[in-house]
Amino acid sequence: MTGPRLRVPTAADADRWSELFDDAAVMRFIGSGEVRDRPYYAGLVQRQQELAGATGLCLFSVVVDGEVVGFAGIHPWSHPWGPTGSLEAGWRLGRRFWGRGLATAAARAAVGLARERGVDRLVSMVHAENAASAAVARRLGMTPSALHRSPDGAPVQEFGLLLG
Repeated sequence: MTGPRLRVPTAADADRWSELFDDAAVMRFIGSGEVRDRPYYAGLVQRQQELAGATGLCLFSVVVDGEVVGFAGIHPWSHPWGPTGSLEAGWRLGRRFWGRGLATAAARAAVGLARERGVDRLVSMVHAENAASAAVARRLGMTPSALHRSPDGAPVQEFGLLLG
């Protein structure tokens, strides 16, 4: 197995993301936990393509040995709660790719791209019960900076990282 490679998502990746994330365990700590349909991922891919074109950063497809295994990257936190407008490092992999260090490696590569583009600070928003993602954030050098409540009442830990 080679290390993960990041690339701007293609239209075909919407099908792959939909397949990978059609799993209650994967979505357990994402928003309300709702499994999303293919049109949702088609819109997400389109938004990431536009973001990449404008900034060089996005939620990139994570490719391992020619296979898309999830996404990782940098995007604006756009929810009306929490660190609105901050750039967030985020990651999500299909369940069969968990536990191999892929999320950390992919997120580390995305943070490196943000640093190259002059980003001075990143956040990661992690459900307080998501120990695996909190561990990824810590491996990236992030530290807890605030605790938020999502609109559905879930505790969400904000991690911060200064890049400058």
